Amino acid sequence: MGYRSQVAGIISVDKFRVEQEGGNRLYDYDRAKFTEMIGFIKLTKFYELWTESDNDSFGWKDGAFIMHGNDWKWYPDYPDVMAWDEMWVNMQTIEGISGYFCRVGEESDDIVHMEFGDDPCYDYFHAFTALSFEGNDYLGVRNTNEEGQTEQAQADTQTQSDCARVDSQAQA
Repeated sequence: MGYRSQVAGIISVDKFRVEQEGGNRLYDYDRAKFTEMIGFIKLTKFYELWTESDNDSFGWKDGAFIMHGNDWKWYPDYPDVMAWDEMWVNMQTIEGISGYFCRVGEESDDIVHMEFGDDPCYDYFHAFTALSFEGNDYLGVRNTNEEGQTEQAQADTQTQSDCARVDSQAQA
C-alpha cells in the first residue's frame, strides 16, 4: 500500500483591484498573462504525463490552474511528482505568477506548505488538523460529593444497592 497523502496546488495570475462606478471594487487578472501561463503549462512534462493518464484531477479557469488528489503516493522520485516539482520551480521565474501548494500526509504532523509570488491564492484549499471528541456526556457535570463522585455516579450506586437489597429480601 505505502504511505498516502492528500495534495493540492494552485498556480495563478496575480490579481489586481478594479474600481468601478459607485465605489464598488472587484479583483481581476491579466488574461494575456493567463494565456501565457497555460501555454507554458501545456509544454511541461507535468501536462504530458497527467493528460496521458486520463487523470481528471487538474484544470484551469478564471486566472488559476489548480490540481488536487486524495490518497496519492507523493514520493519525490515518482515521475508525476518530479514533473509537478519541475513545473512549480519553473513557474516561479515568471513575473506576475504566484502559487500555493499543500501536502497532508497520514501522520498528524506531516503537513507541507509551499508558496511563491506576491499573491499566493489561498481561496480554494487549506490544511487543517481535526480532533474527534466523544466526551460530551462529561461536559457540564461538575457536582461531586465528598468522595469525588458525581451525582449520577451516586444515583447508580444507590440503584445497585437498592437492587441488591430487593434480591436478598426476595431470596429470604
